Amino acid sequence: MKKLALLFTLIGFLSAIQAQEETQRVQLSARIGLSGTTLLIPNSTISAQYAYGYNTSKQMKLGVSAGLIADIHLKNKLFLQTGLMYGWQRLHQVQTAVFEQESHHLSIATENMYKMNRIKIPLMLYYHTSLENNHFVVGAGLFVDIALSGKIIYDASCADKDPHGSITNYVASGHFDPFLNDTKYLYYHIANDDYTNKYSLYHGNILKRFNWGIAAEAGYQVSKFYFGAHVDFGLANMMNPKFAGEDYKERLFSFQIMVGYKIN
Repeated sequence: MKKLALLFTLIGFLSAIQAQEETQRVQLSARIGLSGTTLLIPNSTISAQYAYGYNTSKQMKLGVSAGLIADIHLKNKLFLQTGLMYGWQRLHQVQTAVFEQESHHLSIATENMYKMNRIKIPLMLYYHTSLENNHFVVGAGLFVDIALSGKIIYDASCADKDPHGSITNYVASGHFDPFLNDTKYLYYHIANDDYTNKYSLYHGNILKRFNWGIAAEAGYQVSKFYFGAHVDFGLANMMNPKFAGEDYKERLFSFQIMVGYKIN
């Protein structure tokens, strides 16, 4: 009888160890979803422009995100999450400004479409309301990401009024990678004229590759499937001060709606 009791005690002890190991192991998940991205431009940035009548508006465009996530069980219902996520991000920006010079009065309107390929590494703490199959999940933490490549599609119109009141309308366009340290060219011509001129806008990178910030997420786990909403609030100034000046700041904000599947 004592041997039988000892055997059952040993079996129970081993089962407890096995269960503990199962809750502490690293859980891998694959995720994919839709994303939206925009630029956050503080009012102080707008008021610092060397122009009057300056205005900017932003519009989110849908992109995609996908990657692998690792959830590391720390204690009870608390998990540490990291991983590697790829994001194809898009955003649309319209800027208008009026500039006064000694001999000219310029009215400029630009329309920019941004496209970026970025890699992100999150580092977040998550709380699971249960360790069973179906439960809610909330989390917060930090992230870092870096741009692999990008593209700006630039379109602009300009009305140049000279001191005699004569107005000339120009149209400009171009496309370039804002992260490369090369010369960005624009092609412009007088409206209703086919002759095109080439103009060097800037030599160097316009946007910085590196970004970091804070993140938050809420979701629901259903067996091996996960449904969640995630936001990233960038804290780094993405604009190169050599291009736009020390006072101009642009920060990235993005959100993702995702579906995940637990691999193990």
